[in-house]
Amino acid sequence: MSSTFILRPGDSGPGGTSPNPFDDQGLPAGSSIRIARLPLTNYIPPEGEEFTPAAYVALPAIGASAVIVQFLVPEGRNGIVNRFANVFVGGGFTEGSGGVVWQLFQDFTVGAVVPNFDNIVSSLGSVNNAKVLNGIRIKENQLVTLVVKNVSIVVSGQLVGGLLGGFTYPIDLEESMGF
Repeated sequence: MSSTFILRPGDSGPGGTSPNPFDDQGLPAGSSIRIARLPLTNYIPPEGEEFTPAAYVALPAIGASAVIVQFLVPEGRNGIVNRFANVFVGGGFTEGSGGVVWQLFQDFTVGAVVPNFDNIVSSLGSVNNAKVLNGIRIKENQLVTLVVKNVSIVVSGQLVGGLLGGFTYPIDLEESMGF
């Protein structure tokens, strides 16, 4: 009969009396160890790949838009965006005025704006100190894009920056996590 154990630091193993209840292979005789995975939505798995594209662009003319950061989620991978930054550098902008707005697209090719990330009117973090998010799920082949629109700021050499941080992981991990 085979048992399954989840070991934690400081556990003494089955029975709790022996300081070293393991055989030469590190397992109790006839046992197997099941390793619990941390939730994909909170932690990067060992198979994960981190991304942190960041950039600055010149403020576009009044009425125009510009892509700040854009990346394509690789085929066979899904992911989580868990850090976000958008920043204005230069004069003429007042936080919250709506003179400049940012939008985060989950899939730019179909115009899918991330809920609650449309027409952002203030800086939500700097490129070197991004805002931590609970996580925005992204899927393979989506074009994730941070865009700035200049509504009313006179252009005079200002810059607009942004960062999207997170990780991707193989899609088959979702099946083992019950997604």
